[in-house]
Amino acid sequence: MRQRIQPLAAAFVTAMALASLGAPACTRYDDDRTVSVTPPPRATFAPLSGVLEAHCGTLDCHGSPARNLRVYGVHGLRANGGTVTGGADTTEEDVDATYESVVGVDPENLGVVFAEGGRDPERWLVMRKSRGVEHHEGGTPLPSGSAGDRCLVAWLSGAEDGGACLEDVFGPEPRNGDTW
Repeated sequence: MRQRIQPLAAAFVTAMALASLGAPACTRYDDDRTVSVTPPPRATFAPLSGVLEAHCGTLDCHGSPARNLRVYGVHGLRANGGTVTGGADTTEEDVDATYESVVGVDPENLGVVFAEGGRDPERWLVMRKSRGVEHHEGGTPLPSGSAGDRCLVAWLSGAEDGGACLEDVFGPEPRNGDTW
């Protein structure tokens, strides 16, 4: 006895097959050119990783495996599956995983901003979302001019602003009389 494929399922299978045939054409260059992208170095990323972890790395935000930008550390995802959230401090392995995730978001624009010494950083998607220029479900975690924003801009420009990064490593300032 043969099973009948539902019309909707058949249409879906056909659409997926046609889409897969056209996919290679979307990424092929007729002139055989290649695009080289150089992100800011990993060596200067650790202070920024701490800021991102404090603002964006909780389990209900980018500390979740369901996000395309993932921030690893003590408050969320852990690079080592055996380390528990909220347990041991953030490791170099966590920082490495966060770096790989961050430079993987909109890498072409990231590379251009870095190559131009941080000029016009809002060309990079992460900067637009962190400043609230583009819709971000998490609001505006690093408003323009804040210590965290200055830390991110310094990393993008190839400079180090450890003071701004350390100033903001505890996350958003307390509100309504709360304390850290």
